[in-house]
Amino acid sequence: MAAAKIKFPLIEQGATFKHVIYWLQADEVTPVDLTACAAKMQIRSTVESAIVILELSTVNGSISIIPSTGRIYFEVSDEITATLAPIKNAVYDLEIYHPSGETTRLAQGTVSISANVTRN
Repeated sequence: MAAAKIKFPLIEQGATFKHVIYWLQADEVTPVDLTACAAKMQIRSTVESAIVILELSTVNGSISIIPSTGRIYFEVSDEITATLAPIKNAVYDLEIYHPSGETTRLAQGTVSISANVTRN
């Protein structure tokens, strides 16, 4: 299965970011069973960049999975997004780690971080 090419939703600097995706079977109805799976997503300015702008994962709590529904939920606090520099067309990919040891790159594409105008 090739990774889906998806423009990830805009991340707004200084605002809580929330997003959800569902991984479904080819019939587009039946959820993929994600029991005991983990996930990680990294955002970088370019594929070649050594600097990770933001990492979301099941380990750091910014990604949560509901296995029976194929639901993958992303949440980043406003405190964390406030530290991000604005950038257009950064790149990301999302990997799912299965208990069998297999890795699936579920999605990849671009993401932007918009500047916060209102500040304390």
